[in-house]
Amino acid sequence: MTRHARGTRAAVYARFSTDLQRDRSIDDQVALCRTFAERNGYEVVATFHDRARSGASIFGRDGLMRLIEAARAQAFDILVVEALDRLSRDQEDLAGLYKRLTFQGVKIIAVHDGAADPVQIGVRGMLGSLYLLDLANKVRRGMDGVIRDGRHAGGRAYGYRPIPGKPGELEIVPEEAEVVRRIFSLYRNGTSPRSIAAMLNKEGVPPPRGRAWNASTINGNKARGHGIIQNPLYRGQIVWNRVRMVLDPDTGKRISRVNPESEWRYADAPHLRIVEDDDAKAALRRKEETTREGTLKVPRTKRMLSGLLECGCCGGGMAIVGRDFSGQRIQCSTFRESSSCTNGSRYYVEKIERIVLDALRQQLADPDLIAAYLQRYQAQRRALASEARRERARIERRLDDVEGAIKRLVDALVDGTVEKDDVAPRMAELKAEREDLKRQIALAGDNSNVVELHPTAIERYRQNVAELGMIMSGSGNPPWEIVQPLREVVDSVIVMPRAAREPYEIRIMGVLSALTGQEIWPAEVSAIAVVAEEGLEPPTRGL
Repeated sequence: MTRHARGTRAAVYARFSTDLQRDRSIDDQVALCRTFAERNGYEVVATFHDRARSGASIFGRDGLMRLIEAARAQAFDILVVEALDRLSRDQEDLAGLYKRLTFQGVKIIAVHDGAADPVQIGVRGMLGSLYLLDLANKVRRGMDGVIRDGRHAGGRAYGYRPIPGKPGELEIVPEEAEVVRRIFSLYRNGTSPRSIAAMLNKEGVPPPRGRAWNASTINGNKARGHGIIQNPLYRGQIVWNRVRMVLDPDTGKRISRVNPESEWRYADAPHLRIVEDDDAKAALRRKEETTREGTLKVPRTKRMLSGLLECGCCGGGMAIVGRDFSGQRIQCSTFRESSSCTNGSRYYVEKIERIVLDALRQQLADPDLIAAYLQRYQAQRRALASEARRERARIERRLDDVEGAIKRLVDALVDGTVEKDDVAPRMAELKAEREDLKRQIALAGDNSNVVELHPTAIERYRQNVAELGMIMSGSGNPPWEIVQPLREVVDSVIVMPRAAREPYEIRIMGVLSALTGQEIWPAEVSAIAVVAEEGLEPPTRGL
């Protein structure tokens, strides 16, 4: 390997994943890379790391993102890693990182592999991907063994709890089991899931998760085995491998996909039976009958604000509940599904769409108004960023003081000048404060960036709204591809509760990242602001 002149700037990157390594691995990797750099005459000017992050994707790895930004700023010339799989085990991601770092003039050197080149990147990327595939197969094989032993390989199911010290073994929770039996009995006798959910919420019965019971909690999904009615575990049967998790390459998120029924794994578990066969079969028969009836319904087309409407009372979504001579109407989904929201008002969706378009057109009609809005936004963002930096610095100074106090107590214990019982209470207080300060720093994040809004993108946004307004002046629902630009700049539309015959009150939340005009790779950065502000408030009441 070619030796570089002393003074060449180097950065170190380390990563470990919880499934294979321990937290100490970061320090070991950094120490190894620093020693390598010193031996080769490099000056280490920056260190980046990601703790408990998988190498299967680059998403969610803040340390790697900071490294990329530093490379763009020409902060270092060489990147030193223990091995190339510390950067990524994915072929596409590793090749992309190599391409972008090379473009910035950064050379990648792995302690165990030497200087990276296209051939080595290709081989290491392929080996990393094969490793992940092999690891997944071994995990799946281990889960098969768990099922064969009659143990549970999935997550927690309502009505059961894990037995401490016995992995995969469950026991029935009597109180929750009684609720399950009641749900099956009510459902088989004709009570709808929505009515059951409303009944349980009214009685204050704790739900499996979240704040309230919903119809979907009871209905579930047959293919995935979700929901009280559909879960075979209540009938004393364990079914595993219904779904598999795949990684979305565009978002880095794990997405579940249903497996063919031939790949499902079954095991009898009579000790976990909660519902008798007669009740279970009767409930499933009714479910199949209602499902067949539901398949006759005509699919609803998406509207301009589909998925963006939120209830101003509970924050839940809004869904179409029917139509009359004036058009389609929407209602809070939470109220409809579980009655846990008090907002039962119904709204005409066409009215809301026109209010939103009118508000956006008015907001963007005056160039001076836009300039004032953006100027105020920038000033506010800079003020908030400045305040956040001061607060973070204060927390970090206090953390240094606490760390120093802990070190002094430890030194006093080692020297024998104090007894353990004398310092134990104070040590506990300091450690608790240290953890709290670390959490505050983690929550604070990096608030130094102020989004600059691009004039060309703003003009494009205004043109999109004008075109949409022209389309909406006609009749009917605009085509989905036409309304897509608007959805890129509107984060949500909050529909406030109202009494009968009261005017509509709408609050529009806009996504400012759609106006930045910045190249963002590989993670999307966005800022959110309320459109209706003092001096910029669009008409929120009308029709």
